[in-house]
Amino acid sequence: MRPHAAPLYALVTAFSIAILYGATYQQFRFFSLAAPGGAIDAVEYVKISMADPTVDLDGPHHYRWITPAAARLIRPIVARLAPDPELLARLSFYLVNFGFSTATCLLLFAILQLTGFSIPLSVLGVCAFATSRATVLVTATPMVDAVYFCAIAAVLHLIVSRNTLGLAMWMPLLVLSKETIIPFLLLPLLTHLGKTRSYWISLAAAIVTFVASGRVVDYLYLDQGPSVADGMLEHIGEVLPNLRSFATPGGLHNLLSGFSLLLPIAAVGAWLNARYRYHSVPLVIQVTAPIALGLALLSGNTGRMLFAAFPVVITYALIAVEHVVRSNEPPPRGLTV
Repeated sequence: MRPHAAPLYALVTAFSIAILYGATYQQFRFFSLAAPGGAIDAVEYVKISMADPTVDLDGPHHYRWITPAAARLIRPIVARLAPDPELLARLSFYLVNFGFSTATCLLLFAILQLTGFSIPLSVLGVCAFATSRATVLVTATPMVDAVYFCAIAAVLHLIVSRNTLGLAMWMPLLVLSKETIIPFLLLPLLTHLGKTRSYWISLAAAIVTFVASGRVVDYLYLDQGPSVADGMLEHIGEVLPNLRSFATPGGLHNLLSGFSLLLPIAAVGAWLNARYRYHSVPLVIQVTAPIALGLALLSGNTGRMLFAAFPVVITYALIAVEHVVRSNEPPPRGLTV
């Protein structure tokens, strides 16, 4: 760890909290479970956190229990601040998701530092994540994607920093964030970490944990709902409709809703990096793009699923910014142009 890293990360933490709070509070304040809009899944996650027997068993919601369980855990403390039942439910999720999103900001900052970006550009990358429409939605509403994005950032940071032991310890826990994290747990196979015994032991432990968790959930719900595998197979039928929707303005808007203009800027940055070799972007970061696109094709929430590519999109967008900054820097003193 570099000297003065603790004050640096304390500052980035405070900055991340400030940005996230400013970007998400309005969404949290005016969100209603009676009219959830695009966050309709939030209703089911709140039911899970309250052990409501009317939870929808036709979807995969009841398998994604980490965030609802955490919200339920802190509810007795939050109840002192929010006596209203709906506000209590929303605030409990908001605090949990806010913590996960803050952790993602710190992990993203660390990844960008390891990739060779300056501190100001790394902070700009944190801003791009924290103010995204996708981040605002999953942080300020009772959703479970904040822990999923955090898990993606954690896996990438552990790989890029070559933390074999940390990866082996965390994988069995990260697999519980959301079933869509599984492809990202295979990314170490693209590096030397995939050749280590500890990774394979950890991967096996993660699979056992995932299956065991599903069995426990099935038992609690008396086997009334479909398995995670059934849910994945059901989503295959959404690929062609999603592909066709991308040719329409509405479908394209939904796909790009998380990134907006950041995506074309990232495309320019990728071209600039290929030409000028500003940074050696790790392959594991680059591969998040096709993984996220594949998940978007399988999902009805294409924009939120595509946002899983935030590490690579933000990385290349920053390269475009860096190129423009370098082009506009004044020449060294004493030289004439």
